[in-house]
Amino acid sequence: MRTIIIFSYFFLLFVVMEFKFTWYISNQLQDWIVSKKPNYPNLNECIKWVEDKLKSQGSNYLLTKEDIEDIKIAHEFHTIK
Repeated sequence: MRTIIIFSYFFLLFVVMEFKFTWYISNQLQDWIVSKKPNYPNLNECIKWVEDKLKSQGSNYLLTKEDIEDIKIAHEFHTIK
């Protein structure tokens, strides 16, 4: 019985969970930026990449100002020459 309750809890958590900009997606973004060397994407392309990534995971999450700032920091860190 305990196993069923635990399974149900994690199932509901997964179904209700809204994907948002997380460290995991941030790491994927940084890998993507680096993979584009020497033709790094601009900031708007990075923002669009994150939005597309979230949509592909079924999320309707809208990026916040803090998310945009995190994307900007990742972009600047990897594209400074």
